[in-house]
Amino acid sequence: MRRAIALAAFGAGTVMGAATPALAQATDGEWQAYIAVTLAGSAMEADTPLAPAERLLGSAALVVTRSDTFDNGLTLGWRGEARLERDAPSRPAFAGVLGACPGTDPLCPRVAGGGAFLSPIAPATGLAAGGAAAGEDGFATIEAASASLAGPWGEGVLGLDSGVAARLDARAPTVLTRVSAFSPGLDPTGLGVTRARNDVTGSSFKAAYMSPRWVGFRAGVSFAPKAGQRSADFDPDFEGPGLGKAELENVWEGALSFARQFAEQDLRIRAAVTYSHADSGSGVTEFTAYEAWGAGLELEHDGWIGGVRWLSSNNAWKSNKADYEAWEAGLTRQIGEWRVGIEGGWAKDSLTGIEGASWLAGASYKINEKLDVGIAWSAADADLPALPGPGASHTNASNYGLVIELTVRN
Repeated sequence: MRRAIALAAFGAGTVMGAATPALAQATDGEWQAYIAVTLAGSAMEADTPLAPAERLLGSAALVVTRSDTFDNGLTLGWRGEARLERDAPSRPAFAGVLGACPGTDPLCPRVAGGGAFLSPIAPATGLAAGGAAAGEDGFATIEAASASLAGPWGEGVLGLDSGVAARLDARAPTVLTRVSAFSPGLDPTGLGVTRARNDVTGSSFKAAYMSPRWVGFRAGVSFAPKAGQRSADFDPDFEGPGLGKAELENVWEGALSFARQFAEQDLRIRAAVTYSHADSGSGVTEFTAYEAWGAGLELEHDGWIGGVRWLSSNNAWKSNKADYEAWEAGLTRQIGEWRVGIEGGWAKDSLTGIEGASWLAGASYKINEKLDVGIAWSAADADLPALPGPGASHTNASNYGLVIELTVRN
């Protein structure tokens, strides 16, 4: 066991999905800039070198927006976001190698390609069971660079952007700003494998349309020619020596969401069903068309917020024995400026042989409009493909520890 001290930083603002409160109130016809940083210190017990806790993590983001409303009622919006990120070097942007089971070994997940056996990368997560660890100290990303046009008919978006399956979904609440037990922006444990966000394109260039909301319902569709733009939270273009990838292209996403506030019952409901489909441009013949279904539900009542999200994907694999399935759940309670809660996730990837669960329990406090602080206990366990000895192909790993998070914004 070894003890690691980690620091992390977050640039707030979900990639094109939902504007931050400050940005949502931007003055029409003026450029607005938003900067936020989250520092998180963690003391982690890590019992495997396959998912090491890191001493220093960090992130910083700048978000710039503008909207102009014309006499005919149409609103033209602009949004840009850039981020500097230092996530866990072995798994920057969630994707990477998590295991020690090379494709050259018949006991390991592998696929024939290019005259050799390769370790397949699961397109749903960007994870592979074998290969060289990334070892990346930091990187910069363009999270968003898009224009939107909104009117009575709905909203259209063109540029680097999240797809509608991510923008319109419903999800479980989180306790902290950036650190989470599922679909994390930054993962202090380095061992989280749960990602129920139906998004294989990240912020890749795309066109999207979302309808107005009618009696609570809103539908959307988006198209990306290629899944190749890395974001801070996911890298659809991850690759490396000895690895085989699906090379997703012609990515279509669809979503149907429902949101309703019942004032008399003090109840808010949000639900969504999402779908993704893509072609494979890979030279590895075992990869085929990608398909994924997702669903989510959020409930809010009297300061309580609960939610679940689910994803099932075929991992673009020809056989029916390589699916990825993930579940996320969370429950929080708002008490004045305090938010306390618990969250957890579970996932199983039959393509890479990775299965794991993670959870987090803690509280956060809003000191003022520009400063939040939070503390939580975070843990993750996973069954990883590895070759520790003759005839063995898996090893159990468990990382856990305390996380303290501080968020500062302008």
